[in-house]
Amino acid sequence: MLRASLVFITFAAASIAQVSMTHLGTVDVASASISANPQFTGTNPSAMAWNGTDIWVAGFNNQGAIGTTGIAKCGTALTAPTWGTAFGVSLVTPSLRGYSGLDVDGTRLVAAYDFGAIDPNGITAWDLNGTFLWAKSARGGSGVGIDPGFVTVIDQGTGWTTFGSGRRVLQDNGTGADIYTTANGMIIQVTGQTNTFWRDMTFDPLTGDIWLRRSNDVVACDRAGGNLVANARMVVDAPAADSVNQQNLAFCRTGAENVVFWNLRSGAANGQVWTNVIQCNRASDGAAMTIDWRGFTSINGSGAYDFSFDETTNTLAISDFSNKVVHIFAVSTFKNYGTACIGAGGFPLLLGGSGDLRPAGQLTYTLSQAAPFSLGGFAFGATQDFTPLPFPGGCFVHVAPLLFTEGIFFTGVLGNGSGFGTLTFTVPAGLNNQSLTAQGFCLENGDLAQIRTSNGVEVLFP
Repeated sequence: MLRASLVFITFAAASIAQVSMTHLGTVDVASASISANPQFTGTNPSAMAWNGTDIWVAGFNNQGAIGTTGIAKCGTALTAPTWGTAFGVSLVTPSLRGYSGLDVDGTRLVAAYDFGAIDPNGITAWDLNGTFLWAKSARGGSGVGIDPGFVTVIDQGTGWTTFGSGRRVLQDNGTGADIYTTANGMIIQVTGQTNTFWRDMTFDPLTGDIWLRRSNDVVACDRAGGNLVANARMVVDAPAADSVNQQNLAFCRTGAENVVFWNLRSGAANGQVWTNVIQCNRASDGAAMTIDWRGFTSINGSGAYDFSFDETTNTLAISDFSNKVVHIFAVSTFKNYGTACIGAGGFPLLLGGSGDLRPAGQLTYTLSQAAPFSLGGFAFGATQDFTPLPFPGGCFVHVAPLLFTEGIFFTGVLGNGSGFGTLTFTVPAGLNNQSLTAQGFCLENGDLAQIRTSNGVEVLFP
């Protein structure tokens, strides 16, 4: 049970984050770029998969001559990194070619390899220790994704596409046999568009909805059947970049909002800023989300990042081609809803959340733009509510039932909108899949008749 605390606040600036990223650690994968090492995968890591414990990296030949590329596993990556010997090795990878995608589930790893043309090992499958399972002749320049099928039942397999195709191709997960081909796979092209510079694909593991990168854009299609989609749409119309590779994405089914992470890569120049390149959009409507990196910073790079989300641990891995590292983050989403009441000076009372929603994580709520000389606090419930308060000001209660109030604070003596308060607590165990709604309130001048309430914020504990 949370215990009330009294907080005295003067003034601070606050922003409302919708996606909070808690940095859990960074894995140095540079040793896989040293040709003398048995885990050598190429000059740079171009593709990556993460299952919450292990990382697989696949390489790119970023030099002016024919070279070697492959795949290597780094076991227990965050705690005791242990490299295995590279597999899926090609000794004749052309310059500026290599692996374009990896994906992993509980039993297999699948890979897309781009030779610059059709290759016998364009799409391959391996067990989790790198034992070969099957290969499909293809040009694997457009990523790969394990397709859960329609409602996780119909037409499961290994999905991929390729330049010049407007369809999702599907291989049998166990044998590699064709299920659907470039002639009859489901159409993933947006109506009226012809661009087929596909770069990556991923799936919602629950619904089978497909998400893709194409010439820097983000495209999505709703699953309507095993080999059928509907509502093919451009989620983000980014600056066109047909010839720029390593445009990737990850679908994250997490918390109160499902989101998609992707890299805005209009060019390959060095010096691109992490926070400018990495973007996040809400899956339900494509709205851009605000990312709170919680103090994490990264060295600038070429904008070439790959993403892999593990739903079991609620963590996202992001590989950095230029700096040869993989960063691991806990992903927490905060769903804003309802109406922020207008307070003194015309300032809306704003509530935001940040932190790690996993058990033992630190969770912080921030109330900002409150009136001076006032009493504020936080109210918590189990569901959203939209009940009007019986006081002047047109304010609403946004939590129900009212479970408890916490974090009572006094605002300072500065101007209107300067009031600010925070509440931080440790997430207890046993809240899995439970919802918590929160709202801030402020009694302006300490008067109940002048109560002002914030928007609501909902979280779903993973």
